[in-house]
Amino acid sequence: MGFLLRRGAETLLVLLVLSVLVFLLTALAPGDPAEEILRRGGIQPTAGSIATLRAELGLDQPLPVRYVEWLSDVVRGDLGRSYVDRSPVSGEIAARLPATLRLAGAAALVAVGLALLAAFWPGGRVVTAVAVAVASVPPYIVGILLISVVAVGLRALPTGGDSGPGAVVLPALTLGLAGAATLARLLRADLAQALALPFVRLAAAKGLSARRAVSVHALRVAAPNAIAAAGAVLADLVAGAVVVETLFSWPGVGQLAISAIRQRDLPVVQAYVLVVGVATVLVLAVADLCLAAADPRVRRS
Repeated sequence: MGFLLRRGAETLLVLLVLSVLVFLLTALAPGDPAEEILRRGGIQPTAGSIATLRAELGLDQPLPVRYVEWLSDVVRGDLGRSYVDRSPVSGEIAARLPATLRLAGAAALVAVGLALLAAFWPGGRVVTAVAVAVASVPPYIVGILLISVVAVGLRALPTGGDSGPGAVVLPALTLGLAGAATLARLLRADLAQALALPFVRLAAAKGLSARRAVSVHALRVAAPNAIAAAGAVLADLVAGAVVVETLFSWPGVGQLAISAIRQRDLPVVQAYVLVVGVATVLVLAVADLCLAAADPRVRRS
């Protein structure tokens, strides 16, 4: 219980610091939001109209007061309004977030599946070598190659969009292969060290099959490091989906963020950074809880 309370307090502190950084992203950005909104609305801004709109938006308040008001709105689910069409940002994020989570989940299955295949399959060295080679290439290059060969050349899968169940395959492969390389190398190395431990060798000498020696004893020893690495990899998948979503025209929050950056729609960019940051913190917190469940030493430290 003490570990859970301590880890929960640490997570809340990280989220608080994250909220401050995200707020400063737009609060200290160059330009006047009131003037930006007036220009996008087709109104020639004047000193009087800018001052009036700044008062309506609360931009004339001191920075700490604005932060507290913004944070209270965020806690209630209000992420502000878009500069472009004045629509609620929370609605746009909510509409696109399921697609991003589905892509990240599929990429996680690819990464974990290939890592387990590399660790337990007799030809796992080949899988590891291929994954490492692919991970050394930028994701957008991997995506372009997959589109050229699989989608255009073989016509086996869609080139982009979310037109059906098969549409997620190529983006998930592009996003998940880099994570698979990290997990595969770490898991294979930890399993090799665990198999050399005296109690594992003793179990094998007593007649325990190699498969059971790995699954019952060695995997338990290697699990903590693998869980910690998996948490970091999953967090990277959530944060790194923006490039893959743009390449494959995947209708997620990453593509929304790229469009907002081009239009300088700062509230949407701010909401994207906040959502991705919160998701990353929560994924790492869950990974820590799983690590504590697998290794009692973490709870006692």
